[in-house]
Amino acid sequence: MKTTLKNILLITLFTSLFLGFVSCELEDEINEDIEKTIETEEENEPEVILSTENAITSISVMLNDVEYNAEIDHLNNSILLTLPSGTNLNEILPNIIIPEFATISPDPSSVQNYEEGVIFTITAEDGTSQEYEVTIIAPSNENSIINITIENELMEPITGFTDEESKSILFEVPNTLDLTAVKINITIPEDAVASLETESIIDLSSTTTMNITAENGDVSEYSVSSYTTNLLTNPSGDNNGFGWDFDPNTGIETTAEYGNIFYITAYEGDFSPHIYQTVTFPRDYSDKYVLFIGNLTTEKVLEDSITRHSYLWAYQLGDFSEDDWIYMQGMGHRAGANEWEVVSGSHKLLPNVTGTYFQLGQGLRNGDPYDGTTCKFRDLEVRLFESAEDADIYVSQVYNQ
Repeated sequence: MKTTLKNILLITLFTSLFLGFVSCELEDEINEDIEKTIETEEENEPEVILSTENAITSISVMLNDVEYNAEIDHLNNSILLTLPSGTNLNEILPNIIIPEFATISPDPSSVQNYEEGVIFTITAEDGTSQEYEVTIIAPSNENSIINITIENELMEPITGFTDEESKSILFEVPNTLDLTAVKINITIPEDAVASLETESIIDLSSTTTMNITAENGDVSEYSVSSYTTNLLTNPSGDNNGFGWDFDPNTGIETTAEYGNIFYITAYEGDFSPHIYQTVTFPRDYSDKYVLFIGNLTTEKVLEDSITRHSYLWAYQLGDFSEDDWIYMQGMGHRAGANEWEVVSGSHKLLPNVTGTYFQLGQGLRNGDPYDGTTCKFRDLEVRLFESAEDADIYVSQVYNQ
């Protein structure tokens, strides 16, 4: 009986040990399977990759419904945005595009001025970064001339007249000035550049050109030329007409406002009297232009008579035959009686011309009575120009202004 009980106890012990061993092995297998499952799941889970993009994609500004885009130099990490001239750079907010997961510093909305260049740092999602220098400019488009002068023989300044519409610059030069070597002084906008440096020596014996380039690259081309002083002797002033020849019934009235007013009066039997002056040119003006100009009127005596008209005319003097002479007239008063009117005419000069014979006259129309009608002339000028266009500018914008 004791032996049997002992055996039962042993069997029970061995059974427990066996079951414990089997249980441990099973647990280990289960744990091992779990670990393998976890490892497998980890191996199958995709790896998270952070973005490395840290470049500025674009910069733009919208002004008056127009979009202006910057030029991006990724090699040198510099960006330039050019806006229209006059844009206030303190009042713009550029639209800066960067990658989706990147950040930018400083905040563009906090920047007040881009003229000197602003350094922006773009940081990618992975933490890498790079810097860009952003500059926004509104370059000036000013390319006009502020002031331009030349020096006379006494080194005194002569200011030129500038016509912006035709881009022409005209200098009234004394007859004694050497036009082949004239010092020119130029004042232009601060950021503009002139093709001629100030205090350059230029040749004004013919038309020359000069370019003014604005900061934004716009170019204005000016023609620079000269014209003479008035070549008439004593055309005005309180004198008795020195240098002039007078026919009968012609003469000068002197007024405080206008100085000399020349007059011609025709009576019965007196056909078209004239006032004359011979003008000698100070230098060779072959193939250039002579301008005759004056302010003319006609004073009627008989209200119902046909109004005579005052006019200017001339011909050229020089080493050429009479067949080559140019009869220069057609510069006549066309306004109503007692109305002053500026009349003028410019004419091309022949080669070897040395001067001109200049006259004031009274026109005779068919049926006109010799009734004492008086023609009057004031502010008379004879000047020489490089071109007919220059003469036209003088007439319309300089004469008596």
